[in-house]
Amino acid sequence: MARQRGFSLIELMVGIVVSMICMLAIMAAFAVYEGKKRTTTSGNDAQQNGSYALYMLERQLRTAGSSIVQGYNYSLWGCPVTAYTNSTQTLPATSLPAPFASSSWPLTTRLVPVLIAANSDTTQPDVIGVVGGNSAQQVFKIAVSSATASDSVTVKNALGILGGDYLIGTLSDGTCALGHISASSSGTATQVASTSIPLDTTNSPTTGLKTATYLFDAGPSPAFTLFGIDPTSNSLVSWDLLQRKVSGQAATVMPLAEGIVMMKALYGFQTSSSSALTWVKPTGSWSIATLTAGTAAAAANIGEIKAIRVAIVAQSRLPERASDYTTGQTSLTLFKDLDSTLQYSVSTNKQFRYQVYDTTIPVRNALVTTHY
Repeated sequence: MARQRGFSLIELMVGIVVSMICMLAIMAAFAVYEGKKRTTTSGNDAQQNGSYALYMLERQLRTAGSSIVQGYNYSLWGCPVTAYTNSTQTLPATSLPAPFASSSWPLTTRLVPVLIAANSDTTQPDVIGVVGGNSAQQVFKIAVSSATASDSVTVKNALGILGGDYLIGTLSDGTCALGHISASSSGTATQVASTSIPLDTTNSPTTGLKTATYLFDAGPSPAFTLFGIDPTSNSLVSWDLLQRKVSGQAATVMPLAEGIVMMKALYGFQTSSSSALTWVKPTGSWSIATLTAGTAAAAANIGEIKAIRVAIVAQSRLPERASDYTTGQTSLTLFKDLDSTLQYSVSTNKQFRYQVYDTTIPVRNALVTTHY
């Protein structure tokens, strides 16, 4: 009978050992490749998140002050505003949600295009507030001829005022109020029918605009928005101070971009005797508390703000292996081209990738206030 032939036990063991060595070599190469891939992917993610976050901020900041420019010399800028949404007073606010609750942002909102609230802890993010409107046609002040009812206001000229727009009224007591014009039954934005403008009482002051001297059309969707960083989710978030509902849902803090861990901002101001911008931190005489104090000095400083400079730090979503990154920087410096007194230091983790975005945004509408 023919003998059966095959591999001996020693041959099998040698084959297994060789296979294991090859497998280990392949896994080592794959681990190196995966580490490089994660580094590249994480860096790209941080880059995309940072650029998108900065785009969202810049888009809002470039329209700050629109629809209220013409009120600079008519007691509009800097006045404390009262507003109602669904019959509930939203401004002045009674409280702010996280992460804005821990900031120094005041509960009373004043009509200033852009304000910055610096955190008392300089290692924590700042909060930026934007006020502006989006009127489609009316861009000048509107004189009030009669306002004896709480559900209407009569103006001398209603040309360019559309149904569904918000009106900001400068009141006789030095404050302002936000009223809402009743929308047409069709839901389309059409010219109001007469100089007697009907108010939507659920989204207007309970007494209407009875003591208003001038009105300013803020359009159908004015911005009363705060921007900040949520440290629990590492996201750029926003909060609508008017607490308007979205798609029938309750007002909530809206996430805008993930992977954002820091936001710092500076004011760029220009005096009448200077042709250059001077950068300052939002502290001291430029702090949010001082600028919203309602003093003559505060009004003068507000009028000199011509730009803000914003720096955003984006962080990769996933950490990399600690064994791969035992050395490297543990901090970043923001605004490092400026004087050291204007710089901020941000602590970093060597296992994450970071991208810093820094831009200067002119407060365009503030540049033309001298014409009004």
